[in-house]
Amino acid sequence: MSSLWRRQGRILAPADLDGIRLVQCPTGWQLPNGLLRIAAACRNASNVSILQVMDCDPAQGMKIVRPPRIEPVALEAIARGGLAGIGPCDALWDGAELLLATSSITLRGRLYDAGIEVMTSRDGGTTFTPPRGLLGPAENGGFPVSMPCLRRLAGGDWRMWFTAFTEWRPEVQPTPDARYCIRSARSADGITWTVDPAPAIARGPGEAGLARPTVLEGPEGLEMWFSARGPYAPEDPSLRRYRLCHARSDDGTQWQRADDRHGFCNPPAPDDWDGQMQCYPTVLRLADGRQVMLYCGNGYGAAGFGWASRETQD
Repeated sequence: MSSLWRRQGRILAPADLDGIRLVQCPTGWQLPNGLLRIAAACRNASNVSILQVMDCDPAQGMKIVRPPRIEPVALEAIARGGLAGIGPCDALWDGAELLLATSSITLRGRLYDAGIEVMTSRDGGTTFTPPRGLLGPAENGGFPVSMPCLRRLAGGDWRMWFTAFTEWRPEVQPTPDARYCIRSARSADGITWTVDPAPAIARGPGEAGLARPTVLEGPEGLEMWFSARGPYAPEDPSLRRYRLCHARSDDGTQWQRADDRHGFCNPPAPDDWDGQMQCYPTVLRLADGRQVMLYCGNGYGAAGFGWASRETQD
């Protein structure tokens, strides 16, 4: 099975919001009325990421039918914890309860820590509980953890795949360069997690970072999409641009990359909003069976985010 997608267009750009320079990590969940509720990390001029939530209509080409609004509980958590931001990463229904997995950032001089939390909602994401911690740097050798994907697999056990930092290179200018891969964790109750010792997906040749895994379960096993970039290199800034990658697994532990089987049937032109970069994907299956991908474009979200629909398989 190939991972072939049709680009459908941009949904939101930073220019659509007051004082926002980056819109990152769009995270969607479908409501009973068919609308898609989307949360995103909106980074302002002070470099603080603030969670905002909006509603889009899949029947109208993802037209925004309720404009983005700041999530007050997340904003309170930023102020209370002295954080540099909280962003959404994954959403799933657990019965009548919605789980919104998030990442928080705490500055440490030129470096930063990142942790993984979850916020819950009983009204589809109109209101949320304060974030509750799931994983922190202590579970990853003292390095940041972020951008989780949570799934409850057959049998009831929980799995998590997440971005796991492994190294900082603080000598790199103007900002330190990090190395990160994708790790996994498991839980019987969704509260206490045990991190698997080996990476779920290690970096390949020329890769410096693998970010934001998103997993979909189907009849042929598990599929994962994520973004990969190269190192910060002044002589070739294009190496920093993320690209979308693809992998498959039977058990969620052993993954086989299949990047060459992923692509767009209508690839972007160089001057398109996503012509230089596609990153931070999330994939979900709508009630009508369609699979859609939300992803960011150029500049790590400086061009906003859009969506694509998966082409049907013959």
